[in-house]
Amino acid sequence: MNRFFRTKSLALIPSLLMLSLLFSFSGSTLAQATPAATLPSKLPEPIQHLKNKGLDIVREFPVGASISGWVVSLEGNDTIVYTTADGEFLISGVLLDAQGNDLTEEHQKNWLPKPSWNDLASSHFITEKNLADGKDTPPKSTIYMFFDANCPFCHLSWLALQPYRQAGLEVRWIPVAYLKPDSRDKAAALLSAPKNQQAALLEKSMQTFGQPTGNLNKIPNDKEKMQLQNNMSLMQAFGLNGTPGWVWLNEAGEMQTHSGMLRLPKLPSVTGLPAQKHTEPTLMRFR
Repeated sequence: MNRFFRTKSLALIPSLLMLSLLFSFSGSTLAQATPAATLPSKLPEPIQHLKNKGLDIVREFPVGASISGWVVSLEGNDTIVYTTADGEFLISGVLLDAQGNDLTEEHQKNWLPKPSWNDLASSHFITEKNLADGKDTPPKSTIYMFFDANCPFCHLSWLALQPYRQAGLEVRWIPVAYLKPDSRDKAAALLSAPKNQQAALLEKSMQTFGQPTGNLNKIPNDKEKMQLQNNMSLMQAFGLNGTPGWVWLNEAGEMQTHSGMLRLPKLPSVTGLPAQKHTEPTLMRFR
């Protein structure tokens, strides 16, 4: 899985990503913010600094003896940061426990407002239609996938999902850009293509992954920059810390998410379709 967070002590030097998340939100409100919890009478100095900058401090939540978690908000957009027990440092990034488990993703799911399926439908995505019984047949199932055009595991996920398209799956690919300097150029090229050409362009980029792609090279304009920023904000709101970022509905109609490449045996439960055969050698390690 490719992660877009990097741990950084902000009391020493603010990361560009943190500044982007905290001070350059897209302004879209994905869900009603949770009511503010009771806050300590004296905030840690880094949190007070954020408050002085105009951010709302929504709540504090427990993490462990040495770290506290915080939900902070700007213009209705929420994110999670951490402070050390002595209150001297503020940390942004993925928090891992001793076993390597991603605690930040769990905290985002537990403490941030939840976006809806409709928020996904109004995002900026490229549709790969299902291929069962003719291209105009309604899909049997639909999933959303956040991806970076330079993400190798997104490429592998694309390969893994192609047989499921033959079985009736529609995949809606939501581009984000953070892995490499030209990720934005590639995403902008996909988003700016005519709707009836986007899927073919996406397919070509996946088939030629890792090779030079002159047709995926467009300097994003302001509209495309905003589309990518909104997509990234939506990805974060789902608590997805890297690509590929999967979102689907289970049998009960409940939204489910996953960051990273899925094991092939998991795909039937994600797609709601029977297991499909895979013959690609690059996928065999995910059996």
